[in-house]
Amino acid sequence: MVVTGTAGLGKSRLAREALAQAEACRRPTCWAAGTSAAQAIPLGALAHLVPVSDTTSSLFTLLQRAVFAFTGDGQARRFIGVDDAHLLDDLSMTLLHQIALSGTAALVLVVPSDSPIPAPIAALWKDALADRLELLPLSRADTRRLVHATLDGIVTARTTEFLWRLSRGNPLYLRELIEAGYATGRLQVRDGVWRWEGGLAPTCRLTEVVRTHLGELGTGEQAALEILAVGGPLPLDRLLTLANPEAVTALERRGLIVVERTGRTAQARLAHPLHREVVRAQVPEAARGRLCRQVAETCSAPGTVDPLRVSILLLDSDKPQLDSDLLVAGARQALGRRQHGLAERLARTAIEGGGGFPAHLALMEALHWQGQTVEAERVATVAATLVGCADEAGDLAVVRALNLLGGFGRGDTAATVLQQPDAAALSKPVRCDVLGARSLLAFLTGGVAEALELAGTVGAGTDDPSAPGSLVAAARATALATAGRFDEALTTIASGWVTLERCRTATAAGWSRIVLAHAELLALELSGRTRELRRRATQLYQDCLSGPEGVDDAVSVLHLGQAALVAGQPRTAVRWLTEASACLDRFDPVGLRGLCADHLAQAHALTGDGSPADEESSEADFGLRRGGHALLAKAWSAAAQDKLVEAADRAVLAAAEAAELGEWALEARALHVAVRIGYARQVADRLRALVVKVDGPLVRAYAQHAEAAVTGVAAQLEEVAGRFERMGLRILAADAAGQAATAYERAGDRRGAAVATARARQLARSCETLRTPALAGLVSPELTSREDEVARLALAGLTNQAIAERLVLSRRTVEAHLANVYAKLGINSRIELRAALGRRPAAPVAATEPCPAVAPHAPRPRYSQVLSTNPAAGRDRRLGTASRESRGAGRRNDGHG
Repeated sequence: MVVTGTAGLGKSRLAREALAQAEACRRPTCWAAGTSAAQAIPLGALAHLVPVSDTTSSLFTLLQRAVFAFTGDGQARRFIGVDDAHLLDDLSMTLLHQIALSGTAALVLVVPSDSPIPAPIAALWKDALADRLELLPLSRADTRRLVHATLDGIVTARTTEFLWRLSRGNPLYLRELIEAGYATGRLQVRDGVWRWEGGLAPTCRLTEVVRTHLGELGTGEQAALEILAVGGPLPLDRLLTLANPEAVTALERRGLIVVERTGRTAQARLAHPLHREVVRAQVPEAARGRLCRQVAETCSAPGTVDPLRVSILLLDSDKPQLDSDLLVAGARQALGRRQHGLAERLARTAIEGGGGFPAHLALMEALHWQGQTVEAERVATVAATLVGCADEAGDLAVVRALNLLGGFGRGDTAATVLQQPDAAALSKPVRCDVLGARSLLAFLTGGVAEALELAGTVGAGTDDPSAPGSLVAAARATALATAGRFDEALTTIASGWVTLERCRTATAAGWSRIVLAHAELLALELSGRTRELRRRATQLYQDCLSGPEGVDDAVSVLHLGQAALVAGQPRTAVRWLTEASACLDRFDPVGLRGLCADHLAQAHALTGDGSPADEESSEADFGLRRGGHALLAKAWSAAAQDKLVEAADRAVLAAAEAAELGEWALEARALHVAVRIGYARQVADRLRALVVKVDGPLVRAYAQHAEAAVTGVAAQLEEVAGRFERMGLRILAADAAGQAATAYERAGDRRGAAVATARARQLARSCETLRTPALAGLVSPELTSREDEVARLALAGLTNQAIAERLVLSRRTVEAHLANVYAKLGINSRIELRAALGRRPAAPVAATEPCPAVAPHAPRPRYSQVLSTNPAAGRDRRLGTASRESRGAGRRNDGHG
């Protein structure tokens, strides 16, 4: 075997592991390594493995003795490992080739793929004497798994992405990066979450590793590397004007520089991103300023100026006077690319150079998105004295109001600020931003109707350059989604994304991006489009990782947790939401911490963990979070602790709040929580009324679930479970199926109860150890003594025929017993038998107290009238859980097709 690959992929380690396996099998092994120093000596690298010979021996004699030393008498085949075999002398290579040809010993040779491979080594696989195994870098997914295993905990998505981008899947680089993170304090763990903070600070050890891989560099080659490390990718023709062309050519031959051609344009860059970081860190400060200025001047050709790139270069250059207008343009471009720390640097430098109001406005936005809300408000006070026109006053009002709302939760003050600009004197784009901010504020502090009224004052249109701003679309879409007008919401969202793409540097573009994403995922969730929800959340997450670190990281991970929770993966949701919560604890400019806490509380509760839910759901209430979310989180927390009366009451209160705000879709979701907890009778009529108010099939399924639960018709509950399952809502399907099982049991249909219980448990298992009141109420089926005996023998690995012979039964009887076992335990095969036999939960005692209509916290009078709840009616019997399909002995036995 010849193991090849670039440096750092683990070739030598793999070869040593192979020999260690041979040694464990009591086979003789030996190890050697080629070196440049021993290359001039015949058998120099193998000298410790061959017998001592006199100096007059011929090369032929040396070769014969060496062959005998390695092959011996042929009784025990030796395993020979050679590292850096390309550095062996000619006689050693001939020896290895002879051994491979004779097959008298097993060879494991290691050669790098980025160095010339000598003909004797290459002939080994060309002549089919050896297999060639080329190691490749780790994929992004493998790198992520390795980092998680190494750090043993939750690692933020941004951290794993950062490590993968710098290491490019090279295990040696990855290890050294993690070691460097430890040493410099950049890699830290807080609240059980690992995070890399700041950029890379190369340690001496990491620098030595990279320098070893770079090899010996001439003066011209070192200069060319430094130009690319400081100035980034450059057009090849401009690089050749700054560096020695021969040096550039030599670096390209060695694979240290990559030239990518697109049409007639060629772009040169360093081959590995870690090389760029290490080389850049080694450039002296005086030389760096000069190089930055030279590259900036090269990139400032007429018609090709990139404001952001040139601004960055000039910021680090030795040029004394900088153009403040160029710096402001660069800052706005950095804001559009979510590089908020860089935008702050550029804006502050522009202010020092007399940038005036535009520089202060850019600085305000940059500070806001980094969570420095107090400092942003201070800058706003200074910026107010520099306003020179109505549009500047409008821009300042929008940025300041959103900072007050998201950073402080001061909606009243934000509303006052937005009333100050004269709308008639504003240009249409600025007027749209002001109306968008007012509409968003109205939704967050008022209700749907007012938000839609404000947003509707501007026409819609995606192709018209004068179309309303993306912030207007975001506010309108969020209101439409919560009101249950999903098709309108998604159309508005599509328009908003188009507008945002056209003007990424616009004021409040960051808010537009976050609110549009929130509205889109909310519309998909509330309309029951679960698969599309997960796809879109993943897409937004990947888009976020392609950009720099910021609050968008927390938002995208929050979206993943939300999607996992809806799709029936509460433990996965806990993982993502814990990461989002840790990010939002650092800074939360949009006010998402409370919403994240609500989702995390529900995820904890659905796994049966009620205490964390109580803690998480006590966060502050402002920003994109509404009180209804907090009440639902507390409802699930109470349900996890079997406080079903309290849980149902909080769900009804959440529905009441949503109804007063005109959020019919959120109201329906809250009412359905009461149905799942076991209080369908009190909310069924209201759910039926909401069917005509909310688009899509999900609310109809809610209403059918409530009606079936009230009537106790098990077949209808099974049908509802099937509808939920087809929508991808496995948690809801499990609850409905569990309630069907209890309904069958009440009706005395033991077979139907067994089948429905099996289906419910199967769904619950697919939901990562789900625990809900409906599932907890299931009665655990008991196996007969004969069924238990057959099951234990099957678990021991006996075939049906062997079981039949041992128990003196027919094979058909054994199959029938196994089919009953599968049906009772909710499994489909022997593979699942071990876990099922060891995990059969006991049924908890059902609560018997009636459900109060309004106690202990009465909803507002008009909503209690809408519900028409009768406290004397008592509550529904606690319904049971889970649904499953059962198979036994290769055939269906549930009788339902």
